[in-house]
Amino acid sequence: MQIKLLKDVEKDAIKLVSGSIIDVDEAQAKIMIDAKDAEVYSKEAELKEIEIEIKKETKMADEVKVAATLAEAGWKSGGEFLKAVVTAGRDAHPDPRLQKSTGQNETTPADGGYTVTTDLAKFITQQAQGASVLAQKCSKMEIGPNYTGIKIPQVDETTRSQTTLYGGIRCYAPAEGVVKTAFVQKYYQKDIQLKKLCAVNYVTDELLQDNTALESFIRMNVGKAFAWTLDNEIINGTLNVCTAIVNNAATAEQAFAGAHPTAAELGLMFVKNFNRARAEWFVSGDQYGELLGLTNPGGLMPLVQPDYRVSPAGTLLGRPINVIEQASTDSNESAFMFLDLSDYLLIGKGGIQEATSIHVKWLEDETSFRWTLRVGGAPMMRSAVTLPDGLTYSSMVTRD
Repeated sequence: MQIKLLKDVEKDAIKLVSGSIIDVDEAQAKIMIDAKDAEVYSKEAELKEIEIEIKKETKMADEVKVAATLAEAGWKSGGEFLKAVVTAGRDAHPDPRLQKSTGQNETTPADGGYTVTTDLAKFITQQAQGASVLAQKCSKMEIGPNYTGIKIPQVDETTRSQTTLYGGIRCYAPAEGVVKTAFVQKYYQKDIQLKKLCAVNYVTDELLQDNTALESFIRMNVGKAFAWTLDNEIINGTLNVCTAIVNNAATAEQAFAGAHPTAAELGLMFVKNFNRARAEWFVSGDQYGELLGLTNPGGLMPLVQPDYRVSPAGTLLGRPINVIEQASTDSNESAFMFLDLSDYLLIGKGGIQEATSIHVKWLEDETSFRWTLRVGGAPMMRSAVTLPDGLTYSSMVTRD
């Protein structure tokens, strides 16, 4: 049976630290439990309990943020606010709360549309940030007025040796009177441009009359959809809004002999990351299920450790595991990744913007809502680097 150690113990001349999960026969387990050296470990029960607690706390935090944002503007709910915006487009006497001097002033464009104000922008953005897994771990930069992107310098380095250090730097130990050769370091300029990510929806008059249903639609769909899509762009670049991590020159790869990694392959993947102290694992659900059965070469200790204070999915070789929906099938690079996302730069301008119009679908008794996010992103490394040991290293490593 499986037990969780409460104290450090010696087993077959190997020291196992507290918190380790090991398999022992029932008699040995009873002795250790009675001595208060261990407790029965139920992986499924513990995982379920922790996941429920995390979801509960996350939901409560989101609700508090949303309520505070709306209450500050004098609205009972997001649905009430949206309904007031639509009504204002049809009525010469809009809700006075839309015309406060706190940056919420409304003007009617020539096409009869209304700009949905900054209160809802905060509301949607909070949902997107809360639902994001990858984007919130990336480095971020806000692009100022009159700019549509940014150019960042990168060291142009593909191999590292005594004569090619960091793009060409050379160090000498010269003899007396010997002429030294000046080095020329090579650079590359990465151009990251803002792209447009948007979503459009048509809401019926019947739905608009139900504030609760409308707010639920906004909360459950729009913010989370932006978060999911942006995370997918960072990994796969499906819409060409961001430069994908997979199949990128800046990404190192580790070949798997089968669909799932062995302990040795995981070790190589781990060491190939320059920034092992900051990198985290990102895997598909299927890969995570297989990981739970992997042990160290001696077969005494699972590789996945249940350090749920660090990550709900535990840790692998001491680094957090993230199970993500955007990961593809087992043969795809995105199925198993070890990434330092602080080396991925996301640029943006102004957060999520919203607008609405009552005229686009006037005859269908529908109101159109549009959300737009200007964003771009790319790895900050120019290229993965081959070191003298023959392995290719990067701050981002995927399976091959």
